[in-house]
Amino acid sequence: MRVAVVGATGYAGQEVVKILSRHPEFDIVALTSARQRGEDVRLLFPFLTRGPREFAGIEDVLMSEPEWVFSCQGPKQAVPYFAQWVTQGARIVDFSADFRFPDPAIYEQAYGSHPAPDLIPVSRAGYADDPDMSYPKTMKILGNPGCYPTAFYAAVGPLVAHGVSHPFLIVDGKSGLSGAGRTPREDLMMAEMAENVTPYNDPGKHRHTLEMEQLTSARVLFQPHYMPMSRGIELTIYIPHSLLTSQDVMDIWKERYIHNSFVTILTDGQKPHTRRVRGTNRVELGAALDDRSQTLVLYSVLDNLQKGAAGQAVQHVNRWMGWPMELGLE
Repeated sequence: MRVAVVGATGYAGQEVVKILSRHPEFDIVALTSARQRGEDVRLLFPFLTRGPREFAGIEDVLMSEPEWVFSCQGPKQAVPYFAQWVTQGARIVDFSADFRFPDPAIYEQAYGSHPAPDLIPVSRAGYADDPDMSYPKTMKILGNPGCYPTAFYAAVGPLVAHGVSHPFLIVDGKSGLSGAGRTPREDLMMAEMAENVTPYNDPGKHRHTLEMEQLTSARVLFQPHYMPMSRGIELTIYIPHSLLTSQDVMDIWKERYIHNSFVTILTDGQKPHTRRVRGTNRVELGAALDDRSQTLVLYSVLDNLQKGAAGQAVQHVNRWMGWPMELGLE
């Protein structure tokens, strides 16, 4: 199938290109980049033996007649072209937040006015590891979740599906520096971040908080941090006054993910490591209970560029098309 990658030179875009280049069902027909337009594609992707020779502009995507478009740009950047691509017959996987919320009022709390509310009825958001996720024929746009919410969903989603209600959750997040994107910033240079950990955003003010609250219908206090590593995410989720034990949680996870090879559930007492999921579409989950404060603690790690972005996007498309969920993924 013919596929275009918009924003192919960003970190997430590069991961998409790597996956699609080995996926047996896709032929890359267009790669766009605003900064590197006209440059030789092989300078960044030397492994590409076929496909476009130069980076194109986003306005050139239509000429390549793609059946799929992976849009790896930020909110509101590529959406002005979506209607044209859909009219031409393409299906779109959007990496921005523009189609993660079925209710535009929630979107507007963090991102301002919605750039294409008329396209919301043909879109759907969700998580590729959700066994209840469906892909109706009317669906033309997939709102790929954010990286932090994906790690959050992996741990908390099964509890919500099981009917467990928690009114308040505290989420401590750690991210590699690639989570901030490829635009240069002095404070995120490795020389500045080496041997350094720093929180960013005020508590509860990170935009991904809305995705977490949408999943749980609970109040979420989320505080993210940057870590001196290039990629990876670790969440420690605190659930006060929980009636569940860590074994209860693991049993729920095992039932929910019984057919999912991308989710590893650690045994009681084990803790996940970001380096074990680096460069993969896998998630590692762990759980513990502090008896003294009756606080349930969940741990979730993933690669923010793979599971948190490109890998999940391809996993969605595999399910959407009825292909094996693992096709082209590691």
